Order: sequence, then C-alpha cells, then structure tokens
Amino acid sequence: MVKRALLSVLLVLVGLSFARAETFSVPAGITIHCRLTQPLSTKLNFQGDPFRATVTEPYVVNGREVIPVGSTIEGRIAELTRPGRIRGVGELRLTVSQITFPDGRAFPLNAVLLSAYGAEGAKVKGEEGIVKGPSSRLRDVEEIGLGMGGGGLVGTIIGGFHGAVIGGVIGGAAGLADTLRRRGKDLTLPTGTQLNYQLTRELVLTNQAPRASVVQEDLNVSR
Repeated sequence: MVKRALLSVLLVLVGLSFARAETFSVPAGITIHCRLTQPLSTKLNFQGDPFRATVTEPYVVNGREVIPVGSTIEGRIAELTRPGRIRGVGELRLTVSQITFPDGRAFPLNAVLLSAYGAEGAKVKGEEGIVKGPSSRLRDVEEIGLGMGGGGLVGTIIGGFHGAVIGGVIGGAAGLADTLRRRGKDLTLPTGTQLNYQLTRELVLTNQAPRASVVQEDLNVSR
C-alpha cells in the first residue's frame, strides 16, 4: 500500500513538473556562434567523424539567455574531399544535429554553416556551407617557373640561346612532374576555429527536459 502511495505521489510530481515547463521558440535565421573544441583536417579525418563546438555568444530574449554560453553543438563531417594535384582544394561539410545546454538539456538542431574564421585560407561556399581550403595553384605555377628558370640558366651557360630554350623546357617539365606527384595543401581547421551557424528551422526549447532514466530508477526503487 505504501509503495503504491509513493508511486502515485511520484507520478503526480512528474506531471506537475511537466505542467510548469515553459516553451521558448528560437526563430529560423538567427546565427549561433561557436568554436571548435578539436582540430579537423582533410588529411587526418574521415567522412562521418564526429565533432563538437562550444557556443561563445548567448542568444538573449527579454534579458534572458535562451541559448547560453558554454552550450555544446554536436555534428559530424558529412563530406570530406582531399585536395587533388594541380587542380582542386580540400573541402569539409560540417553538419550539426544537436545542441546540449550546460544543465544537460539537449535538443535537435537544424542549421547550416555560414562562415568560418581562424583557419588559414578557409572559406565557406554554397548553400550547403562547404568549407573550402587554400589553393596551391600559385605555388605550383611558381615551382614550374623556377624549374624553367633554373633549366634555362644552365642551358645558357652550356649552349647559349638554344641551350637556354632546351634547358627551360627540361626544367619546366621537371617542375611539372614534381608538382603532379604531390597533392595540394590540405584544409585544416584548428581547435578554436570560429564557426557561425544559421538556423534553417525553428528551434523549440523548454526550460525542463524529461529525465526518463531517473524516473525509471525511482520506479524501480519503489517496487
């Protein structure tokens, strides 16, 4: 009898708790500012790898922090492309799925990356928020040019004008071969890289979240 009474009181308290819960709506279009808590790279990471970022600026409504600083955004690398040879740059598409507040409340999150700061040569392009890395095209052209110049100088010393032409061609070809052998510069987002995400769907929050595991433990104790 006592156990049933305790169970009834517990259920009433849980019901009252949910009844007092407030709901907040964060509209689509607002920007959430956060920073990576670990480095990401097209060289070391793989498609599907998880990542986390920490919210650095609060979203405030009527003086109240609806999205507090220190909240954690969780996501994964949806797409990863390594830079090619001569053409192409490293690319990462970082999708988010959930935001967790410091008090443990977690909510699904729909947002797209708008911009990224703090990573060398990184720029966000397109509607899907793909981060593109630095281009190595200028470096490749410079190396081919140095090869042609060096070969031409040696050719001039050995065989005059015709030697310069032949030496330049050989030197340029050697520089091109070396460039084709190596990939371009990988995209790296170091720890602390600023990521700015824009909500693509309304984010509905409550000031309380159900804690099913705790409720289940209490029910087990009362039996």
